[in-house]
Amino acid sequence: MTALKMEYLVEKIVKEKGLQPSRTAVFLAMLQLWKEQKYSNPFQISRRKIMKLSGVKSIVTYHTCISELKDRGMVDYRPSYHPKLGSEISLL
Repeated sequence: MTALKMEYLVEKIVKEKGLQPSRTAVFLAMLQLWKEQKYSNPFQISRRKIMKLSGVKSIVTYHTCISELKDRGMVDYRPSYHPKLGSEISLL
């Protein structure tokens, strides 16, 4: 089931019209972390890990990507302001 869900999500991001490559890279980085966390939904992410995996260098670009993915209904993002806990993401 999780392999089918991942395939569906990859297909969804690829078919999304007008999505910049950085947004796709951030989403694919999220999928990698989702896989590492045994496909639990919601799951924890950290800005540092997402930026490293996606190749995004700017914090502003990172937040823009997260915001656009949220606005397009692809993820639900709940930020964490705790220095040790990651933010929570749900894939929709």
